[in-house]
Amino acid sequence: MVNLNFRKEQVKENLTPMAKRRKKENSIIINEKTYYLHKIIWEDIVGDSTLSGLEEFKKMKTAEIVSIAYILYNDSKYIYTFSSYSDDGHFGDRNIIPKGVVKSMSKCSI
Repeated sequence: MVNLNFRKEQVKENLTPMAKRRKKENSIIINEKTYYLHKIIWEDIVGDSTLSGLEEFKKMKTAEIVSIAYILYNDSKYIYTFSSYSDDGHFGDRNIIPKGVVKSMSKCSI
């Protein structure tokens, strides 16, 4: 069963500074594990299958992608993310992003 710990209105003004800091982080709890929402900016491949001249080809640029997702797992080569989930603990909108294409990654706050 999924326990969602994601309500702004639960936090009152008389909390300690540490509790206020925790409030600002977007997180969820699934099967007793906390996952944090992140903003990941990364570089993606761009392709074009049409014929073009050299000058037009040289103008092509890669795409800068912004992903807002929860970090499932983070190892030395890849970042595993998800953006949706079900009450029975399944993950959706999943991506594996190679760390070599990541420009920046930061926790999202409220």
